[in-house]
Amino acid sequence: MDVDVTGGARGSRTGGPWFTGITFRVDLAMATVGFYVASLGVVVVVLADDLGLSLAQLAWVGSTFGYGLIAMALAGPFVLRLGPNRVLALSATALGAGSVLLAFSGGAAPAYVGAVLQGVGAAGLVLVAPGLVHGPDAEKKLTQANAAASVAGILAPVLLGLAAVSGLGGRLPLLLMAAAMAVLAVVALLAGREAPESAPVGEEPPQVPLSRAEATRRWLALVSAVAVEFCFVVWGVARLTSGGLSAGEAAMIASAFPLGMAVGRLFGSWLISRLPMVPVGAAVTAGGTLLVVLVDGWPVMGLGLFLAGLGLATLYPILLARLMRTPGLRPEFGASLGALASGTAITVAPAVLAVLATVVDLRIAFLLPLPILIGMLLLYGRQRPRVS
Repeated sequence: MDVDVTGGARGSRTGGPWFTGITFRVDLAMATVGFYVASLGVVVVVLADDLGLSLAQLAWVGSTFGYGLIAMALAGPFVLRLGPNRVLALSATALGAGSVLLAFSGGAAPAYVGAVLQGVGAAGLVLVAPGLVHGPDAEKKLTQANAAASVAGILAPVLLGLAAVSGLGGRLPLLLMAAAMAVLAVVALLAGREAPESAPVGEEPPQVPLSRAEATRRWLALVSAVAVEFCFVVWGVARLTSGGLSAGEAAMIASAFPLGMAVGRLFGSWLISRLPMVPVGAAVTAGGTLLVVLVDGWPVMGLGLFLAGLGLATLYPILLARLMRTPGLRPEFGASLGALASGTAITVAPAVLAVLATVVDLRIAFLLPLPILIGMLLLYGRQRPRVS
């Protein structure tokens, strides 16, 4: 899933050091979320090895972010009454504390608590950080935040894999998130003291009647895109290990997926303006999926992961924007539905793949993205999204 950074109208005092500004807070928050999401698949494999558990027993760890997003989507209007910087600080504290627990826990119980804290904290950052960005140059700032998340997503599996291979422990790089979140919590609290935060400005109710059927169709298409993405995020490393690679080697090869996502995002605007990227992206993703399923050699599986990431890169932003443009849908409800779509997909899809893997070989279970992609195309229809 690309981090949703559609901002709101919220201000902050200007001036002062660069590290107290809104841009720094948003970039740091989104970069850490990108690192966290990209680390999920590695963490599941490393935890299973360290704690002597099966991958199926840890399947829910990959869904904690989804549970957190669902909870935040429902509780968002109430949570945000605390003020965005306070929520930012609380979320950073939860994600940092969870990362420390996961890095050092020697038993299942503290690891489980750490995973839950990570999921809730990351979801809180996604809820509040985008709303801090505003103004005429908001688009540039949000693009920068997405770029930071992409770079962090590439680095996460590489660093975790190197740590595992070198014998330092595959969970040790999680402390980087703890350090980043400590900085973010302090900066957010200081920023909250400097200037009062005003409530977001509401918009007039839409005049066009809302078609619930159309909104549901667009919502399900978005759920499908995120579901496919998180099949790869959570289980990509496990598929590589089932092909004979060690956890550390698989983690490094798995960085091909976020690399494909980053390349797709870099050229996304150019591609969207020239190609029908939903069917094209689905076709590229399907091709990458087949490479991951049909071949055990790491070069081919790595290429498959890269192609899957490349194909998925533009699907989330296109389908989210399409949901937000549903006639009659108020923007604030559209944003909540977007978060709910991501949470639903992240919660359900990896768990379904895990169940399939207990019935058939993981290789066969990894075919799950193909019917989901077909369903997404049927829900999307033949319309091509408008490019503003």
